[in-house]
Order: sequence, then C-alpha cells, then structure tokens
Amino acid sequence: MWIWLGGILILLLLVVVLILMSNISIDLMVRKKNWDEIILLDIKFVFGLIRIHYEVPSIVLRSVKQGFQVEDNVVTNFFKGHTSSNEQDVNKEKMEIWVTKFHRVLQAVFEFKKWLRQLLKKLSFHRLDWSTNIALSDAAHTATLTGILWAIKSTLVGGLSNHVSLRQRPKLFVVPIFDSPPLFSTEIHCIAKIRCGYAIYAGLILIVRVLKVKGGVRKWLNILFKG
Repeated sequence: MWIWLGGILILLLLVVVLILMSNISIDLMVRKKNWDEIILLDIKFVFGLIRIHYEVPSIVLRSVKQGFQVEDNVVTNFFKGHTSSNEQDVNKEKMEIWVTKFHRVLQAVFEFKKWLRQLLKKLSFHRLDWSTNIALSDAAHTATLTGILWAIKSTLVGGLSNHVSLRQRPKLFVVPIFDSPPLFSTEIHCIAKIRCGYAIYAGLILIVRVLKVKGGVRKWLNILFKG
C-alpha cells in the first residue's frame, strides 16, 4: 500500500513539475484592410491541453460621439467547450471608465510598475511580424507616409525590445503602392511565451503587493465586481 501511495505522490509531483515548466503561449493576430478588420487571440496552457480562443470579427464606427461597436467571441475547451458572444459600444465615456479603473489598479498595488517590468522581462517573443501596404492618390504623399510609418514601427519595436526578450528578429514591412486607389492594410502577428511557473509566481507576488497597500484588497474587489 505504501509503495502505491509513494508512486502516486511521485507521479503527482512529476505532473506538477511538468506543468510549472510548461509555457503559456499567446498568439495574437490583428489584420485591417481599409474598413475591414479582425483580431484573433489564442492562449494555450499546459502543453496545449487548455485553450482559449478570443475573436473580434467586427469593429464598426458609428460616429465620433457614439464611438465603436465591437463584437467579440470567446471559445474555450473547459468543460467540453464553452462559447460566448458579446457586443459592446466603446465610446468616450467607456474609455474614461477604463482609464479610471487603471489608475485605481495602480493605487491598489504596491509598486505596480516595478512588478509589471519584472513580468515583462520573463516574456519572450518568438515571432513578431508587422506588414503594411499604403497607397494615396498622390505618389509624393505615399512616399512621405511610407517613411513616417517606417519611423513609427522602428520606434515602437525598439521600445518593446527594451522590456521583453525578442527570440527572433522582428520582420517589419512597409510597402508603398503607386498608381493605385487609396489603400491602407496592415497585419500584425506575434507569438509570445512565458513559463507557467513564473506566471504563478508573479501572481503570488501581485497578491503580496496588494496586501501591502491599505485597503488594497477592498479596492481590487470593487474593481473586479463593481466596476
């Protein structure tokens, strides 16, 4: 009997070690062509046994005042699969609410920015592709905008490299199209990974930092459940 119990404990320990050493994989793809766009996000845990698929198939601009209407779908393989769909309006009022929530998070966590920097250092990008096609009615304007886009991409990716690990050299493209009707299309595809063990560790550190702030737990509960 003791041999069986010992074998089961060793097996459970191996399973836990394997889980902690596995990666959380984040695969993000954003594509936009003129007025059409799509956002796809796939998150995999425990060697792909647990998966979450998030999709935004439609972003419709209603007006400057009303903002955007966003449709999203979430698919998971928990409990033999679960699918949910949602539509929401993203306007100035909602953006202000999100900004307020972010400031409340900063106030509810001790040295939140330091915690975030440490977390990002453990995040590694295994793929980062960003291609853009641009065409304006005037060829000179197309060439000028091409240079501006190159500068923006280089600055953003350069800043990103200071905070995360880039395992592969980013592939950046800006393609000017001359003698063509006005066109704008862009596609971003990135794959990032982080150790499951470190993600759990970072979560525990976050809890400790929340406890260090007076009323931090109450603030987090209000953010999560009351909005």
